[in-house]
Amino acid sequence: MHSPPSRWAPHYLPPGLPSHTISLPPSTRSVGVARRFSERLLSEWGLAELAADTTLLLSELVTNAIVHVPMTAGDVRLVLTRSADLLVAQVTDAGGLLPRCAEAGPDSENGRGMWLVEQIATQWGHHACDEGKTVWFTLRIPAGTPGA
Repeated sequence: MHSPPSRWAPHYLPPGLPSHTISLPPSTRSVGVARRFSERLLSEWGLAELAADTTLLLSELVTNAIVHVPMTAGDVRLVLTRSADLLVAQVTDAGGLLPRCAEAGPDSENGRGMWLVEQIATQWGHHACDEGKTVWFTLRIPAGTPGA
């Protein structure tokens, strides 16, 4: 077991920050849509150097939302927000199962997604919301980046 997620929550972000939202159907194709959405938006924001880590972590969170929530539960919502020093990614689904960072066996093909989030993200966590739950992570925007 790894350290618990941060208690900081992105819903405390001040209003008016650059933010974009996309609604994704509960389909495996949505993982690719989320990746392309984030790559395009990060490029527009001048944060292309964060694209590889962001798309990897979003792939894990969107996949979890699709795999662990019944298809009849509705769409998955992805929100990317940029503050002066952080990129904040939030994935909301109707499921109640909270993520955990567990040890995967050496031959296991699954079970490493939240471990990757924990290793790469600056912070991560989850909170209940009206729709179900939101799982989020942050990445630090490199110093010297315009707007940082």
